Amino acid sequence: MTDTTLPFADLERVYECLAETLDSLPEYQERLFLAQLALALAHRVGDVERVMAAVEEARRGVAEVSDV
Repeated sequence: MTDTTLPFADLERVYECLAETLDSLPEYQERLFLAQLALALAHRVGDVERVMAAVEEARRGVAEVSDV
């Protein structure tokens, strides 16, 4: 699998869609939605090492925000 990334404009579109979707959900459903989204995207990536690296990247990002 090639190592591809989204152009910034597309990433902004994804962020906006994700933010709008989360805003439309009751708070108690947000975690379930995010877990389902992560699994759906992992399935499409099809490379467990890339998925695990993305999980770690997200974990570090959350830890950095928590440390501020």
